[in-house]
Amino acid sequence: MVKTFIPSQFDTLLTSESEHDFNCIATILDALDAQIYVSDIDTYELIFFNKYNKEAWSRPTQKKCFQVIHEKRNSPCEFCTNSKLVDQHGQATGTHIWEYQNTVNQRWYQCRDQAIQWFDGRLVRLEIAIDITDQKLIEQQLRTAHKEASSSANTDPLLNCLNRRAFFERFDSILSHCQRHDYPLTLVMMDIDHFKLFNDKYGHRFGDQVLLKTTAVFARTIRDSDIFGRYGGDEFILALPNTPQDNAIELLMRVQSELLKLEISPSSDFSITLSFGLTSLNKHDNLDKLLNRADIALYQAKNSGRNRIEVYRSPYDDETDANTS
Repeated sequence: MVKTFIPSQFDTLLTSESEHDFNCIATILDALDAQIYVSDIDTYELIFFNKYNKEAWSRPTQKKCFQVIHEKRNSPCEFCTNSKLVDQHGQATGTHIWEYQNTVNQRWYQCRDQAIQWFDGRLVRLEIAIDITDQKLIEQQLRTAHKEASSSANTDPLLNCLNRRAFFERFDSILSHCQRHDYPLTLVMMDIDHFKLFNDKYGHRFGDQVLLKTTAVFARTIRDSDIFGRYGGDEFILALPNTPQDNAIELLMRVQSELLKLEISPSSDFSITLSFGLTSLNKHDNLDKLLNRADIALYQAKNSGRNRIEVYRSPYDDETDANTS
């Protein structure tokens, strides 16, 4: 005898409660200001889209997530997180939070992905994606502002080269590196000959052009590893790592040659020349010793007629030469 089961009042009530719960959940998900979707972890088939998603991508019809959410794709995205949501035994690993920029609308999203068991028993991916484009724009603006502020703090506003403070910040690490590895290092102090005279005679705008032209010569002559900066006024400083004195002198001679080619003078009797004082790193040197010797060499160059390259000479060297002769 076959028994016939007639739904009881309890069963009817249970069905009614389940439908009520489903409607509540659906209403809540559709009201959220976030993209929520569910897709099969193995086949990528879209199973559920909330209203926010439907408005953005339209209602999917038997499509895979990568075909709907991303532009012109016929295979899973290279950044798909499905493999991170389950372990080697097929067990859910928890929530994975990440950010990405959508290829269709170019907007940024923060995603919370996790593997869950769907009501039919299969393992699916649940993703909740919140639009963070405005936040990203603010972050970009802050990064740009910080970069500009950092650049302004490190750069001479007229010449767009390192200022004095930034030069020494970089020089400290180079000095330590050369001392640690016993590499040669040449430091050069220099200034523009008779700059104040011509600046006063032809005006500050002309003086600024002289400074700019001089800086441009160094920018195209020195190496990327060299450090050039404005020391103050018409005085500049140059650090040449891994450069012995002879090579440094060859470089400065090229600079002198390039300066003579410049056409800037309002008068035929004017040309840009520099006086150079240089010194090389000794084993027990520090920054102050190097600067002092380079400054003395610069004074020697100016005192000897300017437009010269002078290597630091100790006063004791002169005494030795006199005694020898």
